[in-house]
Amino acid sequence: MGEREKYEQLGIDKAIHRPCDYSTACHELSAVLRLAYSDLPKTVQSLVLQDILSAFRILPQVQTGHEKSSANLLLQSAEAVLPKQKKSLVSKEFKHSIIAYKRRSSKSIRQSVVNWQLPQDILIHILSFLDMRSLVSASSVCTSWKYAANENSLWKTQYSIFFGNCSDLSRKKYEFDWKNAFRENYYYLSYLNVGTSTNRVICMNCESTIWLSNLTSLSPHSCPKLGRKHGKRIRLVSPNKVAEFLLGESELSEFSSDSDRDSDSDEKVEIRRKFFHCIAKEGENY
Repeated sequence: MGEREKYEQLGIDKAIHRPCDYSTACHELSAVLRLAYSDLPKTVQSLVLQDILSAFRILPQVQTGHEKSSANLLLQSAEAVLPKQKKSLVSKEFKHSIIAYKRRSSKSIRQSVVNWQLPQDILIHILSFLDMRSLVSASSVCTSWKYAANENSLWKTQYSIFFGNCSDLSRKKYEFDWKNAFRENYYYLSYLNVGTSTNRVICMNCESTIWLSNLTSLSPHSCPKLGRKHGKRIRLVSPNKVAEFLLGESELSEFSSDSDRDSDSDEKVEIRRKFFHCIAKEGENY
């Protein structure tokens, strides 16, 4: 498979247009610029440039809380790597977009908020269709949403989506804490060696690339080798791994020996523990 086919397979151009995946797409583009851009064919470099410009044009429409810092990181990488003419084009696009972003943010703050609440059972039903990260974000909206987003049945669904069969745990005599079980298992599936968030994962059984935003109760990953009912083995894919994949240095499903060892260094374990604890606890201190 050539570099162009690999880049198109990554689907970064589509991820940019999904608000929940925008930050991950920016981080991956930044890694591609820093680690792979100079070694890529000009046709692929052109695609990367188009996606960078698209990311900046879409910025004003994204309101997730992390989009500005992600776009700034992408700009820094572009200014450090791109030739003068392309650098000027990217910087100009970013300046226009950041002005529009600030105007949109200011307008959103001034808009009045309608004070009404849905019944908890209806709200829980609506939240059941969200992906994991959106569910965590929803818990930060207000007190009512926080209680709904922490509903045990919602996290049982998330556990089933990520880790497959949960019938053994369901037979526990006491009320099982599914959110806590999800948090602990989510930590163990991590591959990241640094505290960088990513929305891209890979099924280690069928080697399918999956976006976390696509893992919902309506569209769970059905592994061709294991199906839905058996335990899944998925791992997070770091932005640096995406760059290595483009250069042909490794496959997305390949991980360093350090990440596969049960006895990681204390420093790496502590970094991962803090990062994933932060993700799982996000919004609980509202």
